[in-house]
Amino acid sequence: MKLPRAAGVTLLEVLISMSLGLVLVLAVATLHARILFISAETTRTADAQDTLRIGFAILEYELRHAGYWGLVPDASWIEGRQGDVEPLEASVAGDCGAGWAIDLDRILEAWGAGWPLACGPFGGAPPNGGGLVLRRVDTRLSSPDTGLLQVQADPWGGRLTVAGEAADPGAEVRDLVARAYYVSPRSTGDPLRPSLRRKTLQRGPRVVDEEVLPGIAELGIELGIDTDPEDTPGHGQANRFVPPGMEAGRVLAVRITLSADDPSRMRATRTIVLRNGPAS
Repeated sequence: MKLPRAAGVTLLEVLISMSLGLVLVLAVATLHARILFISAETTRTADAQDTLRIGFAILEYELRHAGYWGLVPDASWIEGRQGDVEPLEASVAGDCGAGWAIDLDRILEAWGAGWPLACGPFGGAPPNGGGLVLRRVDTRLSSPDTGLLQVQADPWGGRLTVAGEAADPGAEVRDLVARAYYVSPRSTGDPLRPSLRRKTLQRGPRVVDEEVLPGIAELGIELGIDTDPEDTPGHGQANRFVPPGMEAGRVLAVRITLSADDPSRMRATRTIVLRNGPAS
């Protein structure tokens, strides 16, 4: 009796099938890795964009309110400031220089590199970019408070106070704001990650260093001045931007450049006009 012939696949067919399957698995794995890479890059890009957006929002708010003194239009109306004939005698712990916190006539200071302040920066001198000092009063009303530098003002003038001095009738009380923004090579939670930080006046009174935003790697500053003569079109608007220290005249706007610490070093620039008059 003749047995039926067995049916099946040959060794060559098995090897070919295994090879095709392996190629398919490798293709799927490569596609999956590519998708993960693109997803990670998209996340990093979105995070960098959010970091820059938040950084600009903070600095824009500060710049637009620089030189705000409440009921008085100008710091020259405030008695007791550093430029007054009789500056207020107040000990400020950690101050960034003699009378730095109460130097109200200088609503804006900027530098392009190094560290000119007497108070040391966190993590050492910034390796990239400069710094920006801004002074004003808080937009919110306050009340006399011991340990705070405050400005009490009415429409006819104001005075700088400390130790909770009682306010004059009809005067508004606002807390003094003095801040210096810079980029540190370190952040509070990660010594390898840069951060936007600031020296800021707080209760005490004292100047403390605090982290504003991790992930900012560079702070670039240009100051906008007006070179148009009076009574000519365009006078009163910034038409030339120069590095700090090269401005010849009053500053009307500030051009800020921020870069994030993502691998692509994403960078963006924004120009901010000073709302409360020019800075001399």
